[in-house]
Amino acid sequence: MQNIILISHGSMAEGVKASLEMIVGKQDHVHVVALTPDGDNRQFEEELLKKMKALNGSSLIIADLLGGTPCNVALSNYLESENVEIIAGMSLPLVIEATLNSTATVKELIQAATTGIVDVKQKMKQTEIEKEPSLPMDNSQLYEAYKGKENIVNVRMDERLIHGQVAGIWAPSLHTQRIIVINDEAAADTLQKSSLRMAAPTSMRLSVLPVESAAKNIRSGKYGKQRLFLVFKNPTDVLRYLKAGGKLTHVNVGNMSYKEGSKDITKSIKVLDEEIDVFESIAAMDINVTAQLVPNDPVIDFMDKLRN
Repeated sequence: MQNIILISHGSMAEGVKASLEMIVGKQDHVHVVALTPDGDNRQFEEELLKKMKALNGSSLIIADLLGGTPCNVALSNYLESENVEIIAGMSLPLVIEATLNSTATVKELIQAATTGIVDVKQKMKQTEIEKEPSLPMDNSQLYEAYKGKENIVNVRMDERLIHGQVAGIWAPSLHTQRIIVINDEAAADTLQKSSLRMAAPTSMRLSVLPVESAAKNIRSGKYGKQRLFLVFKNPTDVLRYLKAGGKLTHVNVGNMSYKEGSKDITKSIKVLDEEIDVFESIAAMDINVTAQLVPNDPVIDFMDKLRN
């Protein structure tokens, strides 16, 4: 994996790295060099050269501003280096893409970053959720071959539903073909459905369904062999799905934020006493409940963590 060096005026690079690791986990190959408020080009050059000499292999330098001191210093030292690439115009989407896609060319990285710049209000007006056709009265012939054989590649419980970790890391890494958000409130909210559509990768289909409809549709075989990624907002919805006839073998708990009276289970998961009871009910149905923020993090036995 190539080294990534973020360079900027002030604390921008440090802030981008912190945001990056909040989304994708710790990244030891991402480094920061800053031009301090009381520093100058000499101070910055010394620190950049010291950092670069300590690294092995190829490097990608991402500068905050074209024509700024950090970018100019990098350019003057590494213009002729075949082992160092330099991009100006640092952004979080660019840094995430560079971190997750080490084989991408500079051109591909810039293209991926620019697609994240959108007029959100205009995009919302244009975005339409894929309409979910209702099941026919007699679907025995249409779906019989796939009935009860749904291809679920992951089940994520995350109160943010579709966001950076789901859309940018989990779903692509599992070659997901359809994301199914399972939550009554989201399914009834046109604005929220449009927001979810914008957040989902354009290469993937999206369904936003009430809990009981999701259990019925998925078990019926209506999605054929599609690789399905199920996203639940809370443990109560997971338990309702199971009681409605849905079948799961595992649940990956991602994010549950702090609420008054909740206790810390992991850095990103806080649960209330009543939620503990729900998780116990889920586990009692022979469901493997784990916690794993992103794919390269270790898998944690969530129930063991919950009980200790």
